[in-house]
Amino acid sequence: MKPNTETALGAALKSAVQSLSKKKQTEMIADHIYSKFDVFRQFRPLALGIHESLIAALSQFEPALISRVVANHCRKPRYLKSLARGGKRFDLSGKPQGEVSAEEKRAAELQMQPKTVPAADAAVDAVEAPIEAVAASVEEGKAES
Repeated sequence: MKPNTETALGAALKSAVQSLSKKKQTEMIADHIYSKFDVFRQFRPLALGIHESLIAALSQFEPALISRVVANHCRKPRYLKSLARGGKRFDLSGKPQGEVSAEEKRAAELQMQPKTVPAADAAVDAVEAPIEAVAASVEEGKAES
């Protein structure tokens, strides 16, 4: 069991932060992370499991919101470009911790590609085909009368 080492000031801060909306808390966490950790500001490939280190370092924030901030960061084009280049991954202190795998590089490259339009065209075709068929049958019905 983990001993309760939270101070009165820490508890007050945690209470004040949690009284804010989830969006405000998320913005506050992002601002804090970008100001405190160079690895985020520089968009370097992050060590796997870095969200756990952040959760431990930022106990005044909800773990789910910290994870959301990290996920948002990892979807940014600048981060995906960094990941696609490959190389080393970095921890919160900027020390190398692991490597970007070839599979992770490919996944980042795929995420950077623009979304294709054919899927949207196929959806439109799927909707228009039945409408055209109904319209044709109505026209046939009019011609027979």
